Amino acid sequence: MDEPLNSILPALMLLALALSFFYLSRVTSSSARSMRQKNGIPQGQVIYSDLDRPAHVLYCPSMALSGKPDYIVRDGNGRVEIKSGRAKVPHRGHMLQLAAYCLLIEENYHMDVPYGIIVYSDKVQHKIEFDEHLRSDLLRTLKEMKSALKSHSLQRGHSQRQKCRSCSFSQSCKSRLD
Repeated sequence: MDEPLNSILPALMLLALALSFFYLSRVTSSSARSMRQKNGIPQGQVIYSDLDRPAHVLYCPSMALSGKPDYIVRDGNGRVEIKSGRAKVPHRGHMLQLAAYCLLIEENYHMDVPYGIIVYSDKVQHKIEFDEHLRSDLLRTLKEMKSALKSHSLQRGHSQRQKCRSCSFSQSCKSRLD
């Protein structure tokens, strides 16, 4: 009686292992679907995410630019960067940050980025073309920022204490709001 049991036991163990992997894959894909719906992420393959797991910093040495996009999704038209936030319409600063992420994606993944998407808390998607106009605006702004850093003529451009608290320059800023 032990002989047939010994021959069936490995098969039962393999079956249990296969069912476990199947269950885990279903849970993972369900989790990914709910994360996608919660954050308003379009269909496509997520190739980078900083929201649901730690991600590496993208860096562009020629621009001395670095950043961590929320999501990078590969869809049929190319690559898309997803920027989440809170607002009703895209602010210029958000569009420039999105453009910086598009530039970082081009540099790090060696691919064209035709557009990015800003998704605010209302889940409305704002498609922003990464065209020559936005690219020029970004490069001009980066140049102005570098010039201001070199000349030490930085000025606070807002009146919100929360922005100062989360700013990476808050310790050295002379116009910081306490």
